[in-house]
Amino acid sequence: MSFYPTKIAEIFKLPKNAGTLNGANAFGTGASFLCGAFVRLSLCIDKEKRITEAKFQTNGCGYMIAAANVLCGHLADRRLTKLHGLTQDEPHVRITDEIGEFPEGRKQCLELVIEALKNALSDFRSRTLEEFQGEKALICTCFGVSEETILSVIDLYKPNDVCDISEICNAGLGCGSCQMIIQEMLDAAESELEL
Repeated sequence: MSFYPTKIAEIFKLPKNAGTLNGANAFGTGASFLCGAFVRLSLCIDKEKRITEAKFQTNGCGYMIAAANVLCGHLADRRLTKLHGLTQDEPHVRITDEIGEFPEGRKQCLELVIEALKNALSDFRSRTLEEFQGEKALICTCFGVSEETILSVIDLYKPNDVCDISEICNAGLGCGSCQMIIQEMLDAAESELEL
């Protein structure tokens, strides 16, 4: 008989997504002062802003291992645009659907894994912004899309609206604060064509 419920015990014995990740470019940690456990997620995110691989490391219990393992499995091949506005509910539901509800005393294990994911996504965004500290104007900070890239998209693809640009280069798909600027760029390009 196992100390953990069956699904947790199965993952605990052989977690597929545990370990270090060579080439990772996003890292996030969640830690508990109550029990001293931590979980660290490592993500590989490609140029198309797609998570190609996710791994975790933890000194936590079977519940934390199972939650991190399931979450990493669900992250593989997900585009960041699909994770934008990630609420606590989505990863929580995905994890509990697969391995069941966590007992009251173990819910913090699940919360720490979700916190680690949010921190990893925040870390990736910070790294992306750091790359644009040169002379290029950064229009979309959520996806690190420069003015130069957007102008190139307008010139090459002749998009009709901001949604068309978003589909091509992700600009405007995040928080949306850059959509007005992108629209102004579209309007300016259209005005130049009319002259």
